[in-house]
Amino acid sequence: MTEITPPPEMREAVDSHDWERIEELWLEALGKQPIPTLELLEIRRQMWKNGRKNQALTLLELLIETLEASDDSQGALAALRELIRLSPAANAKKVDRLLRAFSIVRQKSPSLDAVIEHYAPAEARHPLEVLESMETWLNYDVGTVVEVQGQGVGRVTEINLTLENLKVDVGGNRPISVPFGAVTRYVRVLPEGSFLRLKVEDPDALTATVANNPGGTLVHILEGIAKPTEVAAIKTALENLLAPSGWTSWWTKARKNPRILSSGTGSRLRYSVTASAEDAAEALLADLKSAGPKERLKAARNLGQRGKSEAGKAAEVLMESLDGLITDDPGLAWETADLLASLPGGAENAARCQSRLAEAGLPLQILSGIKERASRQGALERFRTERTEGWTEIWAEWLLHEKSSPMLNHIAQQLDQAGESEALDAALETIFRSHLKHPAQFLWASEATTETNAPEALKRRLTPSLLEKIPDILSRREFSEFRSRGRGLLEGGKAAVRLILEQASPQQATRFVQRLSRIDSIEPGSLRLIEQAALQTKGSTDAEVEIVLFVATGAAIKTKRAELKTLVENEIPKTLKGINAAAAEGDLRENFEYHMLRDRQELQSARASKIQDDLAKVRTLEPGAADTSKVNIGTVVHFDPSVGQAVDPLTILGAWDANLETRTFANGTDLAQGLLGHEVGDTVTVEGIKTRIAKIEAWVG
Repeated sequence: MTEITPPPEMREAVDSHDWERIEELWLEALGKQPIPTLELLEIRRQMWKNGRKNQALTLLELLIETLEASDDSQGALAALRELIRLSPAANAKKVDRLLRAFSIVRQKSPSLDAVIEHYAPAEARHPLEVLESMETWLNYDVGTVVEVQGQGVGRVTEINLTLENLKVDVGGNRPISVPFGAVTRYVRVLPEGSFLRLKVEDPDALTATVANNPGGTLVHILEGIAKPTEVAAIKTALENLLAPSGWTSWWTKARKNPRILSSGTGSRLRYSVTASAEDAAEALLADLKSAGPKERLKAARNLGQRGKSEAGKAAEVLMESLDGLITDDPGLAWETADLLASLPGGAENAARCQSRLAEAGLPLQILSGIKERASRQGALERFRTERTEGWTEIWAEWLLHEKSSPMLNHIAQQLDQAGESEALDAALETIFRSHLKHPAQFLWASEATTETNAPEALKRRLTPSLLEKIPDILSRREFSEFRSRGRGLLEGGKAAVRLILEQASPQQATRFVQRLSRIDSIEPGSLRLIEQAALQTKGSTDAEVEIVLFVATGAAIKTKRAELKTLVENEIPKTLKGINAAAAEGDLRENFEYHMLRDRQELQSARASKIQDDLAKVRTLEPGAADTSKVNIGTVVHFDPSVGQAVDPLTILGAWDANLETRTFANGTDLAQGLLGHEVGDTVTVEGIKTRIAKIEAWVG
């Protein structure tokens, strides 16, 4: 609430307790137009505190009479509230005067008479409390444009004093009903000229403004919201005014308005508006000066985009921090110098900084600290120029750390063209030998093996041994952030299919198919492509490339159906909603939350598709139905304890029923495959132990 400050002369008179002078100044104020009602009421309060109650009441009565005579009903209403509040008991004449002023102030309210009749303030014991309720009702009177929290914007169509609720038409099938007690918490009256109010009052004109003036529209929206706002709320405000297909181009233009500021990242990204472009620039400069070393680059870019003058100020701040960064964080220092070189007056200091860093002899430490790919490539090229004898060693070693595929391609090509294939081959050997320690590099190399312009050192890595490691990309946590790309290796013409068709033996192809069939995130279509390639393996037959029979118990099938229902009805819609909210934030290149949700959605969709495909082809295992003349799916196998080391009985069921704690194994596992088809008395190897089958029973559940 704004603090009311009486005129200096009146304040001095109160401070000096000159009450006669107060009366003189009060009478002078009553002769002014408009009468300073709020300031006089503040003087009345100070007089009351100083014990001048009778004099204060007399002056207050005089103020009310003057206001009534001058038709200042708003002022009279405020003064009459004070008078009644100070009175020891309700006075009918005073309440009547209060009601008269209230009626004049609210004379345009359609429900005024109904509200007065319902509350009967003249008969109320506490008229001011009744007046407050009446005002609340009329604030939300019929025709008022309001925003209902979580529902939208519309007009009040009805107020029901008996049922104590009001109805708002926000464009649905029927109006929203809001209890009177919740109105002030959940319903907001939209001020005259606000964006959301105009959306109801003049949507055609507003639609034209949205299209023709994106920046001004965004300012209008944010001024109405009056707090830092997420992109989703801005999109909601534009519903029915801007086609979804036009959002991206509109948003790109709108946020360039120099009065707009952004704060936070990802799901915490918010936009706000300043009073002027100058205020925005000052706020950005303050953010830059207070930012930590790692946040300073983004803050400097934001300020530098505002114009030449602001870019110069950003350069000054960066130059002040450069010397300390060279010692504390060489990589960040290099990246800061790159940005500084693009700002007015910063090129000389930037060049000096990078020369010091290049001479320091810490290339890997520098490269490890640079986040921007272009800046890393610039650093690599600088080391190549200044270290003509040892640059290939630096580049080959960095190959083990770089995660960007374009950069890895560039490094490999440059090493190959420089005749350093041995250095490249040594780096690749490390990557393929320890692929779990170098997931990004291994995935890149696996993709590059089938590229026509790849160096020979990479092409030579396309061998059947790669089939043993590709499933790790699709299942191991080390590769979790690359899962979507990893599935591309299963596509036609890529590494997996090429290896199966051109080099793999039937046994290698079969094992690869079996391993893939146990990975839930693989889409059925991709798995079928690999299965078909395996069946075409040179010299193989259907028997040699056996596709494992897919079976499950009734309980497991029921569980999978429940999982599928949860995925389709709950998890996938929830993720898609999150994707839409994240996408609404605009620039997706550095939006980690958007990419994380996209990966999650791909996994969930692949999982749902896999379950659907499996449910379509699964065979139900009936308890007690298995043929026990030999080891089959659905049998319990017992082993002779007198032969070698004792082996506990085990059960062979489908993959969905496997449970190591109960020694229940999936029929596609190596252990089960080694037992299936054997009879009582056969010698077998189980978990590395040589033993003999003593008994075969049917699994009974």
